[in-house]
Amino acid sequence: MKKQLQPIDAEALLQEHGFKKTPLRIMLLEVLSLSPIPLAVKTLQRKTKKVGADPSTMYRALNAFIEAEIVQAITVDKTKVLYELVQTKNHMHHIVCDSCNTVESIPFCVKNIDQQAINMSRLFKKIYSHQLAFVGTCRKCLRTVR
Repeated sequence: MKKQLQPIDAEALLQEHGFKKTPLRIMLLEVLSLSPIPLAVKTLQRKTKKVGADPSTMYRALNAFIEAEIVQAITVDKTKVLYELVQTKNHMHHIVCDSCNTVESIPFCVKNIDQQAINMSRLFKKIYSHQLAFVGTCRKCLRTVR
């Protein structure tokens, strides 16, 4: 299922979450909102090049967005992380190809999974969020294996 490409009001979103409206933050949110797929930092750097931010500033902005639950980080393998805008209406999980690292967002969530995890936990009493990734092989990679 493809992600709906709807531009957001990045300045309003930043204000709503108490962030300063910097050119990098605005552009990061706009780029993420218009992307049909989660993006790597290198891609985000290329697409935000005209605002001239260094990598550490970009990582700080992305981490602040993750903490504010505006952006979601998706770990594809142990070394690669992709970023996407959180769609509050449609909670997303992902399917990741174990061969080419293609990622597809799926609007699927197991109901009450947070409560089930708390019921099974001996150490935790509250969960703020969760991530779930299914790992498999995409159609393109399956065809090349045959």
